[in-house]
Amino acid sequence: MEPAGRGAADGEMKPFNPQAARDLILAAARPVVFLGMTDDWPVTRWTLPHLCHVLQEQTLRFRIGKRKEDTEPQFEPQCDYIDGTIRQFQDWVSGSSHEASGPFFRYDPAESWAYADYKYLALLFKDQPEMLQEVSWEDFGFPGRDGRDSTLWIGSRGANTPCHIDSYGCNLVLQVQGRKRWHLFPPEDTAYLYPTRIPYEESSIFSKVNVVNPNWQRYPGFSRARPHVVTLHPGQVLQCRAALGWQLREVRG
Repeated sequence: MEPAGRGAADGEMKPFNPQAARDLILAAARPVVFLGMTDDWPVTRWTLPHLCHVLQEQTLRFRIGKRKEDTEPQFEPQCDYIDGTIRQFQDWVSGSSHEASGPFFRYDPAESWAYADYKYLALLFKDQPEMLQEVSWEDFGFPGRDGRDSTLWIGSRGANTPCHIDSYGCNLVLQVQGRKRWHLFPPEDTAYLYPTRIPYEESSIFSKVNVVNPNWQRYPGFSRARPHVVTLHPGQVLQCRAALGWQLREVRG
């Protein structure tokens, strides 16, 4: 996948002005990665230690999955769920004591991963609304869009979502810390992904295939799928519209 532009050094103009970025987002027939568009965004400093300091004892719901290799997807009903703070999550990832990692202590980080997703910034920072101004989607041609409608995703190495297609929406995804690998399939690959409505989710359709470790005997048609695979690095923004097809996300650390 080709990036939309190269990173701008300090003092240089961004690769795209807001209108050009918006036009590209709405017209692109393939996923697009933007470079050099967020270098001046305060949100790029939202590392785990920073969020620990800002959110203090506020708890988030985390999904816990198994690291073991399997040819079947690990759907959400097969995972465990716990409520913990970001500091407890950070301590668990870093291998701190059981006492420091709180509810995470029951899980070995060498055998399990944890993922908190779809955490609306407007709710997380309801007592700190100024934090929402640290996100500026205006740079991508969406006037007045700060972080109010954005969500936060945090995961440990190996965390992933099952491959799925969202039935609506146009998403811009900013990578803040670590790396995330995306497997993106065009709509014409739908038949090769063996779609299913189980588990049922109103806005998503899932694939029966574990696309990173497929069961070739059970899903032979998957060999005809042609994904775009991109690893998103800090500061980069991925444009991913529902009309562009299927996606799987895995945290690379």
